[in-house]
Amino acid sequence: MLADARAARGVTLKQVSASTKIPVATLQAIERDELESLPGGIFIRGFVRSYADAVGLDPQATLARFEARFPEESSVATLLATIEGRANEEFARRQRMVKGLIWIALLSAPLVVWLAGAVLPDGSAAGGEAPPPGASQGAPPPSAAAPAELSPVEADGLPAAPAVSAAGGAAPVDAGARGSAPAVSAALTMEMSATADCWVEVRADGETVLSRILRPGEREVVAADRAIDLRIGNAGAFVFTIDQRPGRSLGAFGEVVRMRVTLSNYRSFVAE
Repeated sequence: MLADARAARGVTLKQVSASTKIPVATLQAIERDELESLPGGIFIRGFVRSYADAVGLDPQATLARFEARFPEESSVATLLATIEGRANEEFARRQRMVKGLIWIALLSAPLVVWLAGAVLPDGSAAGGEAPPPGASQGAPPPSAAAPAELSPVEADGLPAAPAVSAAGGAAPVDAGARGSAPAVSAALTMEMSATADCWVEVRADGETVLSRILRPGEREVVAADRAIDLRIGNAGAFVFTIDQRPGRSLGAFGEVVRMRVTLSNYRSFVAE
């Protein structure tokens, strides 16, 4: 049916391959019903839909005829959908657990602050020294004044400028106590979508954040501080950007690809 529709439109397999990004050998195998050499399940179904659309046939009706002709392929697709559903349930369970921990931390914060204020002595009692002459009993000493708001660099843990003493000089900083300044880490942000059904597993900094079939038109965004590891089941249909820079092609339709994106190598995955 597909071959007849292609012939009626007067297009070659190479032209269909150029428009669908499906290899010519794969198109030939579909026309000849030689599916044993092709990836099964969701991938071959995506090929059939794309081929039908390229030659002017109704993709859904063509897919229905294909499933009737090859019911075993529909069984594989059903299995993949079941696996996807279970993966989504596990991801949702982890999200609920993380949200619960965050709520516990937020609700406990006022209690921790109250206990700290009730147990820790104030500055005059801890130091054991009388307040300087002329200072009021209720006023805090100059050293206890509220610190200025930290800059973004200081908030990340880098040492701030030396404190100024009451005499006007710079107070020494205990380098051993503060330690060396850690480097500021830049986050990776990856946005992904698919032109056809594409199974994707994503780990951000070692934690699995996505494991499901990405449908055409769907969009997912993943961020990590150190690395993003991906396993892609249909490289030709996978589209992505890294920090809003378009990614390069990762392979052909039906090809399984693994990749690891880090701060040091992400430029090799973006298009020039």
